[in-house]
Amino acid sequence: MTVPTMDPNEKEAINTLLKIGPIPSPSSRKPSDEGKRNVWDEKGRNKLAQIFISYGKDYIYSIAFQYIEDDKLVISPIYGSPNFDGLNFIALRFADAKNNEFITNLRGSYGTKDQKKGQGITSLTIETNLTIYGPFGNTGPNYPKFEIDFGPENEFAGFHGTSSQDIVTSIGVYLRPIDNVATFNKKF
Repeated sequence: MTVPTMDPNEKEAINTLLKIGPIPSPSSRKPSDEGKRNVWDEKGRNKLAQIFISYGKDYIYSIAFQYIEDDKLVISPIYGSPNFDGLNFIALRFADAKNNEFITNLRGSYGTKDQKKGQGITSLTIETNLTIYGPFGNTGPNYPKFEIDFGPENEFAGFHGTSSQDIVTSIGVYLRPIDNVATFNKKF
């Protein structure tokens, strides 16, 4: 019996994650802002249990993630204000530990409302295969909008971004590409 071998490119695709963003891009920020930014990365952490968001009328102030890893709940650091001190707070709880609910779209807006705090994320909406959470924050017409659409499959592979001590300043995601030709052919 012959065991099929995997094409080397398919092997590489399985281990490759595409980094999308962060939005807004680092090149859109003032040079004076760069020293105030903390870079964070949750690469490969795709089994979400909860997302915690603190927000107000001007910014997304804090965000943290809880994941399922090795059948245990693991929580990320709090990115942005360490006290979740926005006027509003929400804990998004995903459907179950079997990963039947997964992120398919991330959209929002960014801008500068307060010169002292600088440019940051002003609103977030998280869409899954089951529902839409949000929008959280200010989606005002003067803020540039962004959208990252992963499609209907479970291709989300983690978050990354930047934050200051006060706000979430940018956000991005990792995307897991289709990992083999057979899966690709089934989808199309």
